[in-house]
Amino acid sequence: MRVTEEEKEARYAGWPDRVKHARLVRSGISSLLLPEEDAAARESARYRRRYAVNVTCLQAVDLKRVEGSADGLRVPVGSAHAGEAPLIGLYARLEKAAVRALYTLGLDSGEVVLASSGERKFGVERVTPSSGIKDPRIKARYDRAETELARRLRREEEEGIRLVMGMDPEFVLVDAGSNEMVPASRFLDREGEVGCDAVHGEGFTTFPIAELRPDPSGDPTGLLRRLMFTMQAAGRMIGDRSLIWQAGGMPRPGLPLGGHLHFSGIVLTPELLRALDNYLTLPVSLLEDENSRARRPKYGYLGDFRLQPHGGFEYRTLPSFLVSPLLAKGVVYLSYLIVSHYRALKMRPLDASERVHRAYYRGDREVLKPAVRPLFGEIRQLPDYGNYAGSIEPLLAHIERGTTWNESRDIRPLWNIPVEP
Repeated sequence: MRVTEEEKEARYAGWPDRVKHARLVRSGISSLLLPEEDAAARESARYRRRYAVNVTCLQAVDLKRVEGSADGLRVPVGSAHAGEAPLIGLYARLEKAAVRALYTLGLDSGEVVLASSGERKFGVERVTPSSGIKDPRIKARYDRAETELARRLRREEEEGIRLVMGMDPEFVLVDAGSNEMVPASRFLDREGEVGCDAVHGEGFTTFPIAELRPDPSGDPTGLLRRLMFTMQAAGRMIGDRSLIWQAGGMPRPGLPLGGHLHFSGIVLTPELLRALDNYLTLPVSLLEDENSRARRPKYGYLGDFRLQPHGGFEYRTLPSFLVSPLLAKGVVYLSYLIVSHYRALKMRPLDASERVHRAYYRGDREVLKPAVRPLFGEIRQLPDYGNYAGSIEPLLAHIERGTTWNESRDIRPLWNIPVEP
């Protein structure tokens, strides 16, 4: 069941440090919560660079440099104005790390002390829930941010949600004879509804991944129609029909793919992200094949989002759902339903159960199957479910049967893309 911030803090306080540490590490977050084991490491830890980031409403409201240990003096950072303007550079990375750490630990607000743990890397050294913050100036910043969020949510409730959805799912091209990947940039430009996406390496950038960017729509049917249009356009633009198209999480070793969903017209909150994690990503993970799990935790971690310039946000946790039209259709309709009614969806197995959280990152279906069954019951009780059941039920049926997708399969026949020269 959904819990209050006080209950979240009580749950967090009840976890031993080893549980907090394990939850961070399996989520791909560097943790320094456990004490160093040898004297040399403890001595070295004294000289780490440290920053204290206070977070609420998925944003930093205060960021300061810490002198000495985690309890040291907080020193204002001249070019960081947390809560007043978007942070850039190092401070933006610190904000993202702190937001992600709090979210992973099941908290909505608090202070995260981040300490240097390598070149350009910071680890979580200490987390203090917001009730433990004593500085009245920082508490005032929390209050301002939370008051503003409450105002926006009241307005949203009064005026209704005007949800607009978009997406940018990815796929790769593979030479059927050599089984080698062919860069999408050979056929596609970087911009446009059908384009290629960058992969950055040590001193180089390539564009191997094809990406579909259909125009956003105010309803799932319209978005899927536009997805079909861009898929057909991709078929015309990629002239070599001998190439296989593959989708999913990681059809090619070392090259993770995403199925990012874009939402605007709704206020982003931690509970909205948690609803997407629990009611969308958790069930979809049961369909993944072995290759897809390999993208976690660097990609596909829970609560992965990015704010967009237009005021909306991008939910980035899902793998590419272009594996089949059935999957794409189910994901689009289900996500639309979840986002539209997230306040009515109260179960949070990923927060409530350490076993379920661990199973998601391991891909342990035996643990996940019983965890998602109650979620389906709640989804089916939503007031608008009848309008979308015809598109969502086939997806849920595949999940309940234990079906998994095959990432080595050519997706073109399923999307009616010609495969013969």
